[in-house]
Amino acid sequence: MCTFQITNDSTLNLNHNILQPGGPDLSNTINLDGTYVTHHLLSITGDFTPQPVEHDGKYFLLMGEIYNYDKSLPSDIYFGIEKYLEYGDKFTEYLDGEFLFIVIDGDIIDFFSDPWGTRQAYYTTHGDNWYFTTLRISDDSQRFLHNSHYRFRIKDKIIELVENELTSWNLEQNINSLDEVINSFEEAVIKRWTPNCTLFLSGGIDSSAVALCLHKNKKTFNALSLMVNQENEDQEALDAVVKLCNPQYHKITEIPNEGIIEIDSKCFDLNYAQAEIRRQTKLQFNSRVVLTGGGADEFIDNYITKDSSSWKIWPNDLQNIFPYSHFYKGLSRILLDFHEKYSLNFGIENRNTFYDKNFVQCWLNTTPEIKNKESKGFLKDYLRMYNIPISKFPKTGFYKQNIGHWSKAIRTKKNFKNDHTYETFYSKTIFLGEKG
Repeated sequence: MCTFQITNDSTLNLNHNILQPGGPDLSNTINLDGTYVTHHLLSITGDFTPQPVEHDGKYFLLMGEIYNYDKSLPSDIYFGIEKYLEYGDKFTEYLDGEFLFIVIDGDIIDFFSDPWGTRQAYYTTHGDNWYFTTLRISDDSQRFLHNSHYRFRIKDKIIELVENELTSWNLEQNINSLDEVINSFEEAVIKRWTPNCTLFLSGGIDSSAVALCLHKNKKTFNALSLMVNQENEDQEALDAVVKLCNPQYHKITEIPNEGIIEIDSKCFDLNYAQAEIRRQTKLQFNSRVVLTGGGADEFIDNYITKDSSSWKIWPNDLQNIFPYSHFYKGLSRILLDFHEKYSLNFGIENRNTFYDKNFVQCWLNTTPEIKNKESKGFLKDYLRMYNIPISKFPKTGFYKQNIGHWSKAIRTKKNFKNDHTYETFYSKTIFLGEKG
């Protein structure tokens, strides 16, 4: 995933302890006329590439991955540089990935995000000092919006939102077959696969379909399940997937009882449960990449079946609802940031299967008749193809066992004792340049 900091503060190793765990392979800082650029590298794709990368007087940083990069290049950052030099500020139209891309050109710093801002960036000021960082460093840090291009002028200390729709969406609904959707889903899974990756696997539909796709394409993988409340998980469906796919597998059945908080008279440790998932990912498999089933509820279902949507059927005209509540914001924003923060603490990169530009565009173009036929119908068909039982607990999933009451607690603001839950990821998040 990598982390970064760009600042005019010359303090040595500033915020190093917060940012370095996300990039454990190499920490590099350069001084560009009083602008201190730090990059912490988590090396996964291509050659070991210290950053920033200099080209013709410009400096480039990449957080995350570009999946469609030319494999003849040493690393995906060079593909991003090529496209930037060729297309300028429109270059992200030619990138397929989960990324934050930064260009430093003299006293101008440009920041470009993927459609969902899967890789975080915050802007903070303290007196005369300014900071751009991967993670929040104070309560008044402002988060960059999704799908956006920001520009910072160093001399004037002025930041502007240049573009808030780098990726635009075609809302025509003219695909009357699920074949294209299935193909784009499989492509989204395979492009995110890397050797020794770990899938967070539940008995639910989404992650099970990812596992089956990997199995179909003969991609070996590890799988980790969280089963501390097994009565709330479909063990039959989970066991069937594990038996068929035969991954290296580990099941977590308990977590240490430290730092417990109480919500609705039930004890949950949001921090330690999430830390334990990542700790076991490293301990059992030494994985650096985690595949998730995140995004299916947000894009395909929009929580219609969970009573968290303002509409119950897909309309004939998407203009009437788009962007729907969880497309960019809502639980998309909360869960992406929540889980990325924990993974960064363990030097793990999240690859979010359904947060795929091509897949989402394909789903948007599918006719409402197909969308409305059955909730997550093409994923259920994927399971049926392998005789995997559909989960009897459709409202349960990998995270639901431990944070199922979290979203309710967000709404009620009950019993939080630290800033890793409601305070950090919802109420105190200020989006830089957002109107309304």
